[in-house]
Amino acid sequence: MRVLKKIYAALDFLVFYLVKLISANLQIAYDILTPRMHTSPGFIRIPLHIRSDTGLLLFSNLLSMTPGTLTMDIDSERRSILVHVLYSEDEQKIRSEIQLIQEKVKRLSR
Repeated sequence: MRVLKKIYAALDFLVFYLVKLISANLQIAYDILTPRMHTSPGFIRIPLHIRSDTGLLLFSNLLSMTPGTLTMDIDSERRSILVHVLYSEDEQKIRSEIQLIQEKVKRLSR
């Protein structure tokens, strides 16, 4: 039963991440193709709930691979991560999306 939960969590995460990746790519492509840039870059510090090395590595790499976000720093106590974002108008929405990615990664790395 535990193996089935892991497989389900992996498939759930894969579909979720692919949708996020495609959406972010479309947003960047739109921004590139329109005459006016719609970016509002900024930094956001996100609290970390992942403690394992593997989970942190996966989480930070997935954030950096998503267009428009880049992992800048993980504090020495592993309590927060600093993320550079291209579209920081709705900081609460960005925080909740990143927290959702973190929760899905946490399920995978258990």
